[in-house]
Formats: sequence, structure tokens, C-alpha cells
Amino acid sequence: MEAVLTISLITLVALLALLSHLGKKHWVAEVILVVALLLGSLLVLGLGVLLGAVLLLTAATGTQGADDPTVTPVIVAVVISAGLAGLALCTPPLLKVLGRPPRRPFRLDPPIFFALWLFVLVLSANLLQLLSFEQIAALTLSSESRISPGLVLASQLPLVVVALAGVGLGLRRGPRETLTRLGYGPVTPLQLGLVALFILGAFVVQFLADSLFATLQPDLYERVGEVTDTLFNPEGLGAVAVVLFALLIGVGAATGEETLFRGAVQPVFGVVLTSILFASVHIQYGPSVLLGYVFVLSLGLGLLRKHINTTASFLAHSGYNASSVLLVYFLGV
Repeated sequence: MEAVLTISLITLVALLALLSHLGKKHWVAEVILVVALLLGSLLVLGLGVLLGAVLLLTAATGTQGADDPTVTPVIVAVVISAGLAGLALCTPPLLKVLGRPPRRPFRLDPPIFFALWLFVLVLSANLLQLLSFEQIAALTLSSESRISPGLVLASQLPLVVVALAGVGLGLRRGPRETLTRLGYGPVTPLQLGLVALFILGAFVVQFLADSLFATLQPDLYERVGEVTDTLFNPEGLGAVAVVLFALLIGVGAATGEETLFRGAVQPVFGVVLTSILFASVHIQYGPSVLLGYVFVLSLGLGLLRKHINTTASFLAHSGYNASSVLLVYFLGV
């Protein structure tokens, strides 16, 4: 059931992304896009209002205990804010459709408008998951085992699909133009050296972040460590299997995340906002200082993308992930 919902959601996002590109040339497509996102925003706002009503009702009747934080004022505020922000983003293109364009035309470009709307909704959804980390962590610990090729494919392929649709593959760009827009291209030996230095620097920062995490949040440190070990621990594998597993973790994750975040999203939102979004999707770390580390790591990857290309950030990301697995197996670090 979860897989069906995920596929349906990704398909919807990809279709809306393609519709946004079609809206650059066809007025009807733009109208459909605006109406769809307006309805989506109203749905989110309505959900927030409903949750708020539930919160008020449970508070008035005393049916919700203090140890049952299913619905909290913060969660209600996030959902309502996401709905209102979505409506605000829909206002300029709606005015344009009605023949009353606002003064800031940069928000009227359908792909940019859709990207802004999706950015707000995804960031809000990730924040809600972080606020509900206790329930998510318990589910993860009880249901997951070592990460598999199928799980990597299921988690990363949707990111690639959204990235390709987001840059208009098949509508505005052919395959070669799409790769150029995503930032993939050749790298020089000197640039490969910079990638290697980045990986070394990332491990230094990781060591500092782990030490800080263990000191400031010891209980959460243990829980997150359990989740990480469950998913990524190579214990019990042979040497060849461990290398393949490291490549799976490295190349698999980097393909989806770099193609979407550094390739498709960063040219629109810049390094900082993209890094905020990138950090927010790593909910497995919970509301911990490690999210700050992921943000810093993303800044570095973003700078590689900006000053070299996405190939460099992909190599850095995959090399870092793969090396993490190999170091645990061969050196026990």
C-alpha cells in the first residue's frame, strides 16, 4: 500500500512539473496548473484547520493525555502555515490568469511558480516528520533491516524522475540539453583532486559533529546510531560483497540526491536554500545536531556544483558514502 501511494505521489509531482513547462507555451495548461495547486493549498489549509479543531476539542474535553502528542499546536501551526503559504504563492499566477498580473513577473513563470510551491510543501512535510520523530524512529527500528538494492532503487529512482520532469525532459529539452541543465559534464584531474580533498574534509567535520552529538544529545545519539547500524552496517558480508554494498550506498544515493538537489533544484533556489531542503529530508537523524552537519555537507556539495559541475558533487557524495562503509568494515572506524 505504501509503495502504491509513493508511486502515485511521484507520478503526480512529475505530471505537474511537466504541466508547468507546458504552461510556458499554452494558456490552458497554466490554468490547470494554477487550479490544481490552489486546490492542493486549500486542502492542506483545511487539514490544518481540522487538526486545530481536534486539538481544541481534546483540550476542552480532556480526552488527550499529556503523554499523547499526536496533535500539538506546533504541528497545527506548521500545516496551516504551509496551506497559507501555498495560497500566497498561487495568488500572482491566479491574478495573471484573471488578466491582472502583479508587479513581480518572475513569480509568474510556471516552472518557477511550481518549484516554489513544491519547495514550501516538501519543507513543511519534512518538518512535520521531524516533529514526529519519536513515532517514526520506533517504526524504523522495528521494521527495517540492512538496506537493499530494491530499497535504494525505490528511494532514489523517484528523485531522478522528478528531476528529469522538473527540468522539462521531452517538452523543453532533449536528453543532451537535460544533462547540461542538470550540470553533468567532464571533470579534470585537478577537479578530481578537489573532490578527494572534499571527502577528507567531510570525514573531519563528521568526526567533530559525532562528538558534539554524543555530548549534547546522548540518548538521541544512541537511538540514531541504532537506526544507522541497522541500515548501513556491513557486518557479516564478505570483502567482495562489502565493496558492492559500498557502491550501492555510494552511487545509489548520490545518483538520486545529486541529480535532484544539486542538478535540478540548486540553479533555481541557490546553494543555501537547497541545503536547507536537503538537510530536512534526512529525517533519520531526528532533530539532532547531525542535521547541521548534513547542512554543512550540502553547502560543500553545492559549491562543487556551482564552481565545477554536478559530476563533481556526485563523485564527492558517492565517494564519501562508499568510503564510510568501507572504513567501518576494514578499519572498524
